[in-house]
Amino acid sequence: MKTAFCTNGNTMDSALDERFGRAHWFLVVDDETGEMIEALENTARTEASGAGGKAAQLLADKGVGVVIAPEVGPKGLSALTAFGIKAYKQGSAEHVAEALSALNAGTLEEIKQDDGLRMA
Repeated sequence: MKTAFCTNGNTMDSALDERFGRAHWFLVVDDETGEMIEALENTARTEASGAGGKAAQLLADKGVGVVIAPEVGPKGLSALTAFGIKAYKQGSAEHVAEALSALNAGTLEEIKQDDGLRMA
């Protein structure tokens, strides 16, 4: 499955970003092999409004099934849900490899509509 990670850079060594809709990059990774498929620049991050929904569209267009983020705002989460993309909190992970390991171990918490998260 394709998993997207919100990052500050375009390499597997990049730190995870603190935002979803306004993350600088999404690293799309094959979660079974751990190999990067694509570094996707988040063109939605400069939008005046609706960055979360537009970021979700970018990921859906790439066939992403899971996104790992620090948090996701309600509009972004609604859009992800509409596209059938699950969102998980990155927890204490600081880099892609750590978050991927936690995802594969089943230790990441799914972000759900009723979490009441602030806009990201």
